[in-house]
Amino acid sequence: MTPSPAGPGGRRHLRTRCVHRPARPDAARPGLSLPIDRSSTFLQDDAARELTDAGRWDEALVYARYGSPTVEAVQDHLADLEGAQRAVLFGSGMAAIHAALLGLRQPGRPVAVARELYGGTADLLTALGEFGIEAVPFSVYDLTSLSSALEQGAGLVWLETVSNPTLRVADLPAVVERARAAAARVVVDSTFTSPALCRPLAHGVDAVVHSATKLLGGHSDLLAGAVLGEAHLLDPVWTWRKRAGGSLDPQAAWLLERGLATLALRAEAAGRGAVAVAEALANDPRVAWVSHPSLPSHPDHALAADLLEGPVPLVAFALREGDAGLRPFADRLRVALDAPSLGGVETLVSLPAFMSHAALSPAERVAVGIGPGTVRVAVGIEDPRDLVEDLLQALG
Repeated sequence: MTPSPAGPGGRRHLRTRCVHRPARPDAARPGLSLPIDRSSTFLQDDAARELTDAGRWDEALVYARYGSPTVEAVQDHLADLEGAQRAVLFGSGMAAIHAALLGLRQPGRPVAVARELYGGTADLLTALGEFGIEAVPFSVYDLTSLSSALEQGAGLVWLETVSNPTLRVADLPAVVERARAAAARVVVDSTFTSPALCRPLAHGVDAVVHSATKLLGGHSDLLAGAVLGEAHLLDPVWTWRKRAGGSLDPQAAWLLERGLATLALRAEAAGRGAVAVAEALANDPRVAWVSHPSLPSHPDHALAADLLEGPVPLVAFALREGDAGLRPFADRLRVALDAPSLGGVETLVSLPAFMSHAALSPAERVAVGIGPGTVRVAVGIEDPRDLVEDLLQALG
């Protein structure tokens, strides 16, 4: 494979790089589709022995739990899209989060964790607390709380580019500035934005995490996760993948590669749909509030315009009748689907009180912005007119 050359204007547009992997087909491997190498183990020739003898196990083909040609090709492609030196792929988003937390935290120092967080990550941090890993909460709404967490010695800051499900936008440059002053690392879960909308590494973040199951895969047919950043920083992340065994299967890697080809197009379509949905819901008296960064009423509207390169493909809103209306609303849907997850070609409606944040009490949900009747809409690529009509009729 030969490297993809830069275009006449320098680095090619993201849409082009989504379609074309860094390594182009050539005479040795002319097929346009990425080959799926299902080998679980590999012949140890002189080149492999030289690498393993030097302790460079992550660079050698040894055993599929360590790495495989198909997975490594997709890692290279994703790293190119994110602007990272290196990517490490995992069998799920939670496997990636687990390895990033263990590999990037600074031993003996707490982890500063945003309160506005995916429920699965919060649950993992609670479990890790039993093993002596202390989590200190802060709020992306008020970065003085981050300063307080850093003053308590936090060595790792963990947050999301856009919070789940309230869709608050994190001021990444401000977070990085505070963390640098305290010699702390910053890890951002950018699942809600993908490289199509934001590349946190360009804002000084140390590492980026994705549930590649979502926007990167794009078709609701795979489980995968990724951690990206500077090559040396991800050495312990790769080691935790090897130790815990959360490796990605080559078949799933191939599906992820197929999804990356249309990432930019899907992001554009879903973003347009999300804006249409947010504007329609904001004008409906049956809706208590709507959160989408494109709305001028959103508290992070100006920040989103500076930080993001397009509309977020999700909308959060609350039914005026509260939690009692959630199940009936979902039952009346005719286009959107009542299902967890996000980022697929189809629009999915999730009820955080019953799904992603079910482990929290009603008071705890309110504390992180998830009030009664909250609904999260993960917009797909359907015609926005059909989505708006469906959601409005489902309001009852």
